[in-house]
Parts: sequence; structure tokens; C-alpha cells
Amino acid sequence: MDAAFLAATGTLRYSPQLGHGGHTRRDGGSTLWWLIVDCDPELGRYLRHQFLLGHRRTRQLQSPLWGAHISAIRGERPPLEALWKRWDGATVAFEYDPAVRETDGFVWCPVRCERLLALREELGLPREPQPALHLTIGNSRVGGVE
Repeated sequence: MDAAFLAATGTLRYSPQLGHGGHTRRDGGSTLWWLIVDCDPELGRYLRHQFLLGHRRTRQLQSPLWGAHISAIRGERPPLEALWKRWDGATVAFEYDPAVRETDGFVWCPVRCERLLALREELGLPREPQPALHLTIGNSRVGGVE
């Protein structure tokens, strides 16, 4: 493990439902072909707090709809659909860089996880997702979609 990266675990969730119990996103898209890692809510709360302290509490930041999570597959229908949900509910270990970043209002941390990259390949998808693996901890946009 690199000195800048810290270890954590989360739970694999395939086709995660949104807060209202469905799969339709605010932007009209669907979460049916999404695979996320559901992370510890306390990790997300801590990292959001660090972000706010770094901005002297002058910024507003809301938690993502799924809470702190890693999006491993984002709406990509896999060629090997028969393997979809094969590991649903399994625990996965990952490493994250606690130095919080922000892009277009989304607040995140870089992630390394060999297991998630292997899962993408197992489903027939490209190994590296675009954007790269990251831990989403919040957003400063009203109506953010991730």
C-alpha cells in the first residue's frame, strides 16, 4: 500500500436503486447497468468534513444519493450479462487517497482496486472505466446526478 493511500472495504451493489426506490435518475438515465461499491457512511462523512474544513466552511456539500460510493460500472450493458449480479453483496477491499478533489461540483477521492477492474473484465467490459475509479463523497451542485 502506498503511503498516500488508505485501505477500506465496501459492499458490491448491482443495479442499485435510488432513494425513491426506482432506477430512474434525475437526468432521465437508468441505474440498471450500474455496479457500485457501497462504502461506510462514516468514511463519507469524515471526508466531507475534511473538505469543508479545507474551505473554511464556506462551501455547501451534500451527500450523494447512494452515500459514499465507488462507481465501477456506469450504465454499460456488459457483453456477458449472464454474470451480472454474480457477486452482489460481496465485500471488496480498496485503497483511496484521502486528499479530496473536486471536478464540476463533484467531490471525490482517487481509488485503486484490482478486484473492481477484474470484475469489469469478467463481464466483458474494458478493464479501465472512464472516468477512472473514484470514491464519490458529495457534490456541491443542486440536483447532481452521481
